[in-house]
Amino acid sequence: MKIIIQISLCLLLAASSVQAEEAPAPPADLKDQPSVLLPQAVQSPVIREPEPLKISTMTNDHFDNPTTVEFISPDMPSIVQLSNRDINRIVCSGPMSDLIYSEEKGVTGHFSGNSAFIKFKAEELDGLLTYAETPSELFIVCNGAVYTLIAEPHPTSSVTLHLAAPAKDVFKKNIDHYKNMPLEKQVLQIIKEGYEGGYPSSYKVSNADTLIPLCGDLSVNLMQTVDVEGVGLRLKQFKVASTKDETMELKEKTFLSLFISEAILAVAIEDQVLNTGEATRVFVVEKREQSQ
Repeated sequence: MKIIIQISLCLLLAASSVQAEEAPAPPADLKDQPSVLLPQAVQSPVIREPEPLKISTMTNDHFDNPTTVEFISPDMPSIVQLSNRDINRIVCSGPMSDLIYSEEKGVTGHFSGNSAFIKFKAEELDGLLTYAETPSELFIVCNGAVYTLIAEPHPTSSVTLHLAAPAKDVFKKNIDHYKNMPLEKQVLQIIKEGYEGGYPSSYKVSNADTLIPLCGDLSVNLMQTVDVEGVGLRLKQFKVASTKDETMELKEKTFLSLFISEAILAVAIEDQVLNTGEATRVFVVEKREQSQ
């Protein structure tokens, strides 16, 4: 069964990025998207209702616990926890060319394409399985860089780890990801990725739980920050709940506040109508200053 969740967008194009007098017409595939507000309209935004989007049913857990994406750097050895009973997966940001491990410590594995699969062997004693408890070193050659992992076996389900792109490749990967996209499409792209919870390995993802003092009728918590280095975009994901004892309608302009960001490009509300005790996600895209 599918439900209809309305995601309303308000796009604010900063004058430093788009000149009002030279603003191009929106691309054809954005015609059904919410209105784009030019710089002169920011002071009194007029927000046009978009058509509802059909999206698969999702549980409340997606905003209480944003998808945790931890990327492992090649700069230093990393201690990681892997399942000692299930097959674990390690994902490279590019082609994987080698995997080295200690068989004598009860580890098996192989790699294919951009993934490695690791399994700790279980031993049978008197009809019972005994699972590994001894940490083991893993050396993975990914994208030309060597990653050193100290794998600690734990009694948990299968684990998937992501290897971050080498620092020198981060900017290039992000720039290529957004190549030839106008600003409006860049904003929509990162909001879509945030909504689905899937980010490229070149993004810097940080989870949080910070209360934002926005207004008395709303409880607003910053749950996740995603930086796209080299492109100058940052996505903030907020969990927003009503504190009123009645149905409340959320407006994008409520979030055009310095408490939210000093350089807002766009606001997206997942569900604009909140009943008592309900919460929703609000995505805010902001423009980051690029270091010279």
